[in-house]
Amino acid sequence: MDINRIICAYFSPTGGTKRVAMALQNGFLQGLPHYKPQVLTYNYLTPERRAKAPVFSAHDLLVLASPVYYGRMPWAFAQWPELQGNGARAIVVSVYGNRAIEDGTRETAAFLQAHGFKVGGYIEAIAEHSLERRLASGRPDANDKAQLTSKAQEILKLLCKLQEQHEEWAEYDFDFNTPYKAAGRAAIIPHPLDTAKCDSCQRCIKMCPCGIIDPETFTVKDEDREQCMNCTACMKVCLSGIRGYTSEEEQALRSKMTMIYEANQKPKSIAMVLAS
Repeated sequence: MDINRIICAYFSPTGGTKRVAMALQNGFLQGLPHYKPQVLTYNYLTPERRAKAPVFSAHDLLVLASPVYYGRMPWAFAQWPELQGNGARAIVVSVYGNRAIEDGTRETAAFLQAHGFKVGGYIEAIAEHSLERRLASGRPDANDKAQLTSKAQEILKLLCKLQEQHEEWAEYDFDFNTPYKAAGRAAIIPHPLDTAKCDSCQRCIKMCPCGIIDPETFTVKDEDREQCMNCTACMKVCLSGIRGYTSEEEQALRSKMTMIYEANQKPKSIAMVLAS
């Protein structure tokens, strides 16, 4: 089995998942003395970027990093016809805010398998929670990044061994039979708080992973509310700083997130499992 190209792809609304992906990429770029595959990055956050998915072959390894929302895979890219694996190998990288992965990893694995990828394992990493900054604050930190870089080196060693010994890539035996937990939906979503200060830069529209922000009102229409993941990408890129929640919405959100924080303060560790 020859893998000549590794694609580190990331879906990162607020930057945490990107930092995880870049730490892995750093390990891949270091290569091994006798094995240095081409390493590429691919940001698939927006519908426009997803429409330009790379063309994959059986000589590629896709390392797909995405955050977990409500214990599930981000539904923003559930419909992605342009993504075709054509027998490429893949590793799922699930990133969560120190609460729980739940069904995120196996759902992403099932998604990739349905799109023609051979999924050989997964990494579960931690990044600062986008709605509760006290959860996993500052992560991935220097220690996390060093671990991720080391795990990328382990993957390279596996690929090199498979190539030298003429062995095939083993697919991980995920549980695809147990039903997923019910999909959560955001009760509160960001919106403009002071339209008079909006300069109509449209950055929120361009960076919305779901492509659902109305270009006239810069809000999410009622019929599209269920699609919003409350990922806060629009808040992060707003140059005027006017996107967010009302004081009442903020209070309700803080009450919920404080309970989640208090139940999940113990730092969780990075995990990697490979079939081969």
